[in-house]
Amino acid sequence: MAEDRKTDRFGVRRDRTGWSVFEVWTGEPAVIALVPQTGLSEEDAQHTAELLNRRARGGDRSMRQ
Repeated sequence: MAEDRKTDRFGVRRDRTGWSVFEVWTGEPAVIALVPQTGLSEEDAQHTAELLNRRARGGDRSMRQ
């Protein structure tokens, strides 16, 4: 799993109102159902990033910016 983190597509960082899930390559917030993933609790942000990274590692390209 530690090796996966080096190539993860999504990360988590603190923002002005909580935590954000962001796309590592662009630095932009991840968007799910037209909703930017910002202002989340840390737990929700970590969970969302984990799910998105799992899908990305599985070859799912439907998660676009």
